[in-house]
Amino acid sequence: MEANLLSNPASAAGLPWPRLNQALRTALGSTLGIAITSVQGDPASLWPSEEDAVRTAVPRRRAEFAAGRCAARLALGELGQPAQAIPAAQDRSPVWPAGFVGSIAHNAHVCVALVGRRERVHALGVDVEADEPLGDELWPIVCRPEELAWLHQQPLRDRGRWALRFFCAKEAFYKWQYPQSHRMLDFQDVGICFAPDGLAFEAYLVGSIDGGKPTRLARGCSLAMDGLWLSWLIGPGEPRAKNRACMFARPTKDSA
Repeated sequence: MEANLLSNPASAAGLPWPRLNQALRTALGSTLGIAITSVQGDPASLWPSEEDAVRTAVPRRRAEFAAGRCAARLALGELGQPAQAIPAAQDRSPVWPAGFVGSIAHNAHVCVALVGRRERVHALGVDVEADEPLGDELWPIVCRPEELAWLHQQPLRDRGRWALRFFCAKEAFYKWQYPQSHRMLDFQDVGICFAPDGLAFEAYLVGSIDGGKPTRLARGCSLAMDGLWLSWLIGPGEPRAKNRACMFARPTKDSA
């Protein structure tokens, strides 16, 4: 799988992962700026205010951070914005230019950035993972009891990849909600319900984390391409009534 990912040729225009690039643009349309780069960024490309965030970091982290800032600038450029610094706040989240929202994700090989105008998009969250089974020792950490029970009803060969899908969707949801709430969440604080196609999903806060208030519900989508699994959420979300049933039926065993 990793060999296929690493050997994925660039397009004639020099874009890395051209199939993934095109698939994302087809799925997301022209409202968002989209950029995909190698995760091996050049720390020398960082602006001074960005450098402060990783001055004492190990080389690998500095390269990942530089790749994220490079991708973010490319995505902003697609929306007509000039190259500019994207510093990190004290909580390490990106500080986007006024009027813009965005999200950055990376795994061991690729970095993805999505950016949109706040007035049109409201909020963004994206995550990217290698499309490989998640180790079963992590399933109880990532999945809530009802998700874990469903997981164990699936064919054994599919369970690890479904666990990875829960992980990716929850990571994307965290990034989507954090700029709005500044709330640190645990995996158990987030419920995910997939559509029968295994791609679209609902994400929401569960339990008493909101003190009994209606929680925000967001709808997301996923994509499998070039050995990667991506999940994203876009938009302001909507109130979710307490004890509201998921609008999606759980995926069938044949949809994994």
